[in-house]
Amino acid sequence: MRYFLGVARTENIHRAADELHVSAGSLSKAISRLEEELSVKLFSREGRNIKLTENGRLLQIRASQMIQLEESTKIELAGALGKMQVQMAGSEMVLAHWGLQFTQMVKDAFPLTQFEFQATDEKSALEQVERGEVHLALTTGDIPTASGLSSKILGETTFKTYVGRGHQLQKRKEVPVAELLTHAFVSLNRPLFGKVGVGQSPDGWRDDKFPRRIDYLTSGQKILEEVVASGLAVAYLPDYLGIALGLVAIQVTGCPFVCRQKIKLVVRNPRDLSWLDWS
Repeated sequence: MRYFLGVARTENIHRAADELHVSAGSLSKAISRLEEELSVKLFSREGRNIKLTENGRLLQIRASQMIQLEESTKIELAGALGKMQVQMAGSEMVLAHWGLQFTQMVKDAFPLTQFEFQATDEKSALEQVERGEVHLALTTGDIPTASGLSSKILGETTFKTYVGRGHQLQKRKEVPVAELLTHAFVSLNRPLFGKVGVGQSPDGWRDDKFPRRIDYLTSGQKILEEVVASGLAVAYLPDYLGIALGLVAIQVTGCPFVCRQKIKLVVRNPRDLSWLDWS
């Protein structure tokens, strides 16, 4: 079942084999034996690729429930000495901060836990939870009611305007937004911070109302951090990241818009995860 779930997640025998540390031939034979035992086709071939069939999708959900039940049972019997692997999906920066905070809470109770992070967009993260590919997701957007998923708020963050310590605005207590917009900004071309509000750019700024001079545009977290920390540009960042990087927060006047996020922990069914404190 673990082999099947690996192939179902990647829909690629060779990639799954690398992740599972087995040969592609052994993995292919295991899937064939499973299909023979169940008398159904779990995958269909499309050229060089494979896709889950309807039966495969159903087994993916059931197999995930079986594996999670097995892990929960082991934890209930072994307690703090139990070993388990927890898969978590979400936006990269949300996982990097809030995900790591969550892992420490789990490790306090179960020190031998291993965590696997899947950095992806929020839509894909929720779909992975629904399919049972990951135990939980961290999101900042709304959870579709029809999904049947459960969520709880882990924390909140407010976005602020930050500069590096070498930037010419670092010693200013307040900066009018009109003046701020004359300075170079670094921004994102994809939502690394998670989902933001309507009309907001991927980093949460309202460029439709206060268009910036964006000299640096990136899809990478490290580049963003280096550009703002070096004093080359202004950045609009969640407060947890600005504090972690040791940046200087600038009070901007004349701009009524603020990006705020609630970080949510999302699971399919909390009762399936006996190790998870859902109180």
